[in-house]
Amino acid sequence: MTAWTVMLRGIRYRAGRSFVVFLIAVTATTAAVLAPAYSRAAQQSVLTDGLSAASTDATGLTVGAKGGKDSAAFMDLAEIRLAMNAALDKDKFLDERLDRPVAAIDTEVTYAGATGRLAFRQDVCSQLDLDGACPNEAGEVAVSKRTAAAHSLKTGDTLTVHLGPAGAGRDKSFKISGLYSPKDANAAYWGRTAYFSAGADGEGERADSLFSLTEDDLRAEASATLSTRLEYPLLTGRVHLDDVAPLRQSLQTLGDRMRGHELEVTTTLPAVLHDIDTDQSAIARTAPVIAVPLLLLCWFVLFLLVASLTEERAPEIALAKLRGYASGRAARFGLGEVVLLTAAAVPVGLAAGLGLVQLAADALLAPGTGVEVRWPVFAAAGVAFAAGIVAAALAARQTLARPVLGLLRRVPERGGWKAGVVEGIVVALAAASLVAAVSDRTSPLALLAPPLLAMVLGIGAARLLGMWSAARLRIARRRGRIVPLLSAAQLSRRPGGQRLVVVVTVAVALLSFAATAWDVAARARADAAEDALGADRVYTVNAAHPDALEAAVAKADPGGHAMAVVRASQRFDNAPIELLGVQADRLAAVAEWRGHSRDQLDAVAGRLHPSAADPLRLGRDLAVEATVDVLPARPALRLAAVVANPGQPPRTVTLGALAKGTRSYHAALPGCTADCRLIGLAVGRAAGGSDPYAITVAVRSLTTDGGALVPGFDLAGRWQARRPASGDATVTVHAGPALGIDVSGADPADAVVDHVDTPEALPAVLAGGAPTDDAKAASFSLPGFSEQPQPFLVAGRTDSLPRAGRRAVMFDLDYATRMAERTASLADNGNLRYEVWAAAGAPSDLAARLGQLGIQVLKSESRQQYTDQLARRAPALGLWLYLLAGGAAILLALGVVLLTAYVGVRARLYELAALRVAGVRAGQLRRALFREYRALLGLPLVVGLAAGIVGALVMLPGVPLVTVGEPAGSFSYEPSLGALPIALAATVLGFAVVVLLVLRLLGRAR
Repeated sequence: MTAWTVMLRGIRYRAGRSFVVFLIAVTATTAAVLAPAYSRAAQQSVLTDGLSAASTDATGLTVGAKGGKDSAAFMDLAEIRLAMNAALDKDKFLDERLDRPVAAIDTEVTYAGATGRLAFRQDVCSQLDLDGACPNEAGEVAVSKRTAAAHSLKTGDTLTVHLGPAGAGRDKSFKISGLYSPKDANAAYWGRTAYFSAGADGEGERADSLFSLTEDDLRAEASATLSTRLEYPLLTGRVHLDDVAPLRQSLQTLGDRMRGHELEVTTTLPAVLHDIDTDQSAIARTAPVIAVPLLLLCWFVLFLLVASLTEERAPEIALAKLRGYASGRAARFGLGEVVLLTAAAVPVGLAAGLGLVQLAADALLAPGTGVEVRWPVFAAAGVAFAAGIVAAALAARQTLARPVLGLLRRVPERGGWKAGVVEGIVVALAAASLVAAVSDRTSPLALLAPPLLAMVLGIGAARLLGMWSAARLRIARRRGRIVPLLSAAQLSRRPGGQRLVVVVTVAVALLSFAATAWDVAARARADAAEDALGADRVYTVNAAHPDALEAAVAKADPGGHAMAVVRASQRFDNAPIELLGVQADRLAAVAEWRGHSRDQLDAVAGRLHPSAADPLRLGRDLAVEATVDVLPARPALRLAAVVANPGQPPRTVTLGALAKGTRSYHAALPGCTADCRLIGLAVGRAAGGSDPYAITVAVRSLTTDGGALVPGFDLAGRWQARRPASGDATVTVHAGPALGIDVSGADPADAVVDHVDTPEALPAVLAGGAPTDDAKAASFSLPGFSEQPQPFLVAGRTDSLPRAGRRAVMFDLDYATRMAERTASLADNGNLRYEVWAAAGAPSDLAARLGQLGIQVLKSESRQQYTDQLARRAPALGLWLYLLAGGAAILLALGVVLLTAYVGVRARLYELAALRVAGVRAGQLRRALFREYRALLGLPLVVGLAAGIVGALVMLPGVPLVTVGEPAGSFSYEPSLGALPIALAATVLGFAVVVLLVLRLLGRAR
């Protein structure tokens, strides 16, 4: 017979054992393939997720210009399109990844007493619900139904529009072809341009955009400033890992080419890709490290298996040597079957690894992510095959080197000093690696610490089991107890049992660490999502000013389940501080603040919004009754009012020249809306100058639109003198039935007395130290929503604020807006960021309602979406791989347990049969077997479980669990029905089934 025939017949003869060898070799190849294949798929998932999560305008690019007649902004869109087509013809790579562009032109205009945009946008009529016709002809426009209702406009009317800046430009008449409302004001089609922003802004009323489909209508005035552009969405589904570097280069090249045409390429895609790179790099580092313990365990199991099988075949090898086989030929005879099975396992393991990755991609990764067959996958399979052959050769070396008489022995050899040396080396290496990992828990090496710790504990447990069994054997022999004697004899005389303890310990530790880490990470992701959002849903919006946002939220959600939030950033000591203005009256119903109940949030809201005077709301005019007893001859003095519309800068309105006696001073307030309020009263010079003067004015009443105001003149502190800009004036206020105002000095500016409708210092909840020299200070000054510092009072301290972090200030939005509007306009404050937070009870169509009210929704986030995204970030994907590796390790351990029962089963059955003949009852043999396996599996189960959990609790605070680069820090592990109890139950059940199979197998001894 040929060598191939002998090997094939041997495999068939030992079908069960050969199948176990094959399965373990397949598992080793699968583990090797898993790292590169899963790493690649996870990186692609992160890329797909990152691009999908970013807004269309963030990933797309805009090509165009903004300027006057002499700039490229007045270029025809067809010319820009030709220039871009020529550039994309030279770069097919970029061309294939850009969608059809949307052409747009817009310019600021005034019409019907309001400011707005005259806009051209390609195919705009398909995005509008029109009553009337699309404005296809020159001189035609479409007007929003909201603007038409406000200014009594209808289809067919002529609308006069002023093109160009105020004081220049010219008027142009347009025919209203139709009235529109947007189908979806928040659709990606509109980009970042706020076309629908009707309301009041810092300069007066603002109207929705006028749409024209004639480019020349927008270029009719040379003094106008145009924004002309092509907006290209990115086809994110066509961007793969290998495309990232060429895409960056293509964007750079495109920008250089377009600058030659005086056009700018604008995109934030490189920044989006940079954030994605961080997660991809983390996956590339951690996936191979996670696969290493499973791979080493596979090779160790293969080593044990080959050693056991070779030991079982020792008599056959002895016969081969007696027939004259040389040592090399005998070695090939002993290893041929293993080598053939390992080679046959390579393609199966390769397919299994790729299939497993595809299943994981379908279940866990971003939609559309699949497995990629690349050369690293085949290289990993080759390494697994080579390592398997080396492990097999090392395992069989000792048996093959023994003489014929040693091979024919029926009693297994005891472990010698070489095994102790090997174990010592393993313990030393494991300890060194463990120390290195503990010193830097943020490195990928930290993930190797738990299996290394388990290996050390497993070797210790195996040694302890051997010594305990030897001691129990002596005790049982003296006492004559059969069951303990038989179980202790098996445990003490078979070295394979001690190796089994090591394998099971490491496998259980891998799974328990992975399950504990997964449970902790899942809780951490939920907490991170709650902290990052602060509510069930968050909408990032465009708004004219805070009051406009508050008014829109009140209309969109009258039930109080949503609130307006305005954010800003300041710096202190070269560190950023986040400012968070919230509607305190809606805080408890909307916000989700970890560690705070609704009652606690109510208490916080009460501290943020203490009682204060109501604003003095004005109508279309203001009348002030005041008495002047003594009036200086020079200079001429006047009485004025400081008023402010929401979002507009405060303005001083002259009420009249001061005269002796009691008089009524009156002024019309054009442009004052329903929310216009009186900031204060002012006394000053009628014609300027710096002559000193002194005067006392007694203000007796305030009246607006025929109705009396309640100014609270008799309340101390309700009216306060504003500190003069210079020190050349003294202003004193006296409370009483009439408000007394004493002014003296030579300051050329007005003396202002403010109506105090806010607390003196803005109450705030502070996260982190106070932004002042004393971090524990109870008060501090910081620019809030204006450029001027304003006083804050610490009303509470916390470790972290929702959606703001550990260095932030939370305060009441209403009070903060009133304070800021005393001196500044908020409509032109580019530092303010607007959001709407919504609870679960808020309307599901809240975004659409906000859009109809002129609030453009730029981005929508939900806590569930955020949690799902975190579950597809690098730390979670790495833990999934670790959990998968732990499950595979347990399957290997179960296989090893069965292996120890099947290998040498004939000799074991012979021993049991002999004991039956000697008079040992079958029940005693079953109890002895059960006690033997209870010790073999129970001890490593307990030790491995403890090693995994302890390793997790020690290592996880330094390991990123939610986002890359941010270790978990302190956490409390709260046991729940998560991955750990499920994994533990499945492991115990698996071991119980295996033990039953072993008892059934050995029960055949007769």
